[in-house]
Amino acid sequence: MRHTLLAVLLLTATTASANPTLQGVWEIASTSYDDEAITLREPRQIKIFTSTRVIYTYYFEVSEQQPHYLSVGHGTYSYADGILRETIVNHSNPELIGGTFGVTVSVSEDDNSFTQVVDLGKYVLRETWRRVE
Repeated sequence: MRHTLLAVLLLTATTASANPTLQGVWEIASTSYDDEAITLREPRQIKIFTSTRVIYTYYFEVSEQQPHYLSVGHGTYSYADGILRETIVNHSNPELIGGTFGVTVSVSEDDNSFTQVVDLGKYVLRETWRRVE
């Protein structure tokens, strides 16, 4: 009985962190700040989720006078109960390395898109991602 209980607990913990729902390649489909749509830059941002890692591209703004440039970062993640937690392992901004960020995520019924909502205090960022693969 103890072994069965231990196996169930381990399976539950593994399922929570390695949720196959998010595994795959995703492309940004839309972004808004406080419900105001933002024009997406090309090439579009990508997120790749493995069983435990996330790799992502993003646009980094050096200053208003210089153009944004496409950058990459990665980290580990867990996903359970509609909350995605990403811990940054590598990032252009060294101050973010080691930081953990939690966002609310809702996955579509067909598992082909998800929306993440980030409350940044001053404003709310909403991103919808569509499955590429």
